[in-house]
Amino acid sequence: MTRKSRPPRVWSLFSTTALALVGSVSFILVFAMTAVTWFAMVPMAKRSADDLAALIVLSAQTWVELPKDAQPMLAAELTAQHGLKIEEIQTLSRQHDTLLPYVRFLHDAVVRRLNACPPGTRDSATGECVYMGVLPDRAGYWLELPMADDILRFEFSRDRVGYRVPFTLGAILVGGILLTLILALFLTRRLTRPVSQLAEQVSRGLPDAPLPLTGPQETRVLIDAVNRRSAEVARLLENRTILLAGISHDLRTPLTRLSLGLALAQDDIEPELQAGMQADIGQMNRLIAEVMQIARGVSQSASEPTPLYLWLTRFVAAWQQRGTAISLVVDEPSAGLEIDVATDSLQRILDNLVENAHRYGRPPITLRCLHTADAQILCIEDEGDGLTATEIIRLREPFARKDEARSGVTGYGLGLSLAQALAQAQGWELDLYAPGEHPYLPDGPMPKGLAACLRLPASVAPVRPLS
Repeated sequence: MTRKSRPPRVWSLFSTTALALVGSVSFILVFAMTAVTWFAMVPMAKRSADDLAALIVLSAQTWVELPKDAQPMLAAELTAQHGLKIEEIQTLSRQHDTLLPYVRFLHDAVVRRLNACPPGTRDSATGECVYMGVLPDRAGYWLELPMADDILRFEFSRDRVGYRVPFTLGAILVGGILLTLILALFLTRRLTRPVSQLAEQVSRGLPDAPLPLTGPQETRVLIDAVNRRSAEVARLLENRTILLAGISHDLRTPLTRLSLGLALAQDDIEPELQAGMQADIGQMNRLIAEVMQIARGVSQSASEPTPLYLWLTRFVAAWQQRGTAISLVVDEPSAGLEIDVATDSLQRILDNLVENAHRYGRPPITLRCLHTADAQILCIEDEGDGLTATEIIRLREPFARKDEARSGVTGYGLGLSLAQALAQAQGWELDLYAPGEHPYLPDGPMPKGLAACLRLPASVAPVRPLS
């Protein structure tokens, strides 16, 4: 058993254009920000860190050279003028508590200016004697360094850090990408909206009135070409309908005379011959009616809430009264549903499918009703010889017939194409399946013949109780 493969996802013109524009501009923006960061922001941050390191080392050298009573005055001046807090501590903490780029730049600059660690202050594991970390509540940063016989601790706020590379880079990237996204969506919408509207209108069929010329020049040329082709097709369809209407009228007039002549001469003609001739006349009248119906085209019919099980029961009963061996099989979820459907179109489609199954297949015929998560399925199944996949594709065309009819009865090949046109007009799907390929009976017995399945949208609700 083969299942229908899901068609590959096709991106819309708006999506592909927007993604291409956003992706390309974002790549350029990231590349530009990387270059700016590497050649401008990082050197500036290193220069700022070097200046602050010079101030710290100079303040430390001044501190150790001043008398004890003068050191508070230096500390007050550093706090007031430079936002630095200095104090003596007993021992080094010997730990690093931050990995921010600017803080690392500052640490390295202090190490370079310190030249060498005083004896006994170098960490045997890391070889360092200068340490930095984050103050409680992330209020700022601290730096510890040995100077002569003292160990000094400097504290400064986050605002004292002149250049914050990650924050600046992140702000520029996020802001630039957001602005790029907004601009890309605006420009893409402006460029693709006329084409999208044209595609949507054409997908519903050729427009009756000319479409407005909007958008850039290329889009206007496309819309104008569609308008001209639509007008040509409309004239061709009108001429075809007029021609077929004239042929229909000219054919039905002699057919009516033949039928009347047979009725008047019924006593002079053998009953079997008369019945055969009347059947031929009736068949020709049906052919003319089907041809005219296809020529005029089909349109979408109005839908109405319909109790599904009750409607199908009446449909099957009507065919059984005509002597057709047909039965109804309804799954439990469908038995109590009310479906919003165009019953006239549904009646004509199922009539054509049942007539084809009766004419070309073998009894019994089964009308199977199945409910899925996204559709309501109605299948007409018979026990004939079925069709191959190649024959199914060919028989969708008007006037296409299988050469060797399964029941020995020939038709005109219009019933299936008419049912297909009616289903498309309503937005339904009509599919034919060869024997053994029924996709909706994975676990049950397969019908021996052809299965014609009509997929209706799952716009269903429980049947409302009668009051």
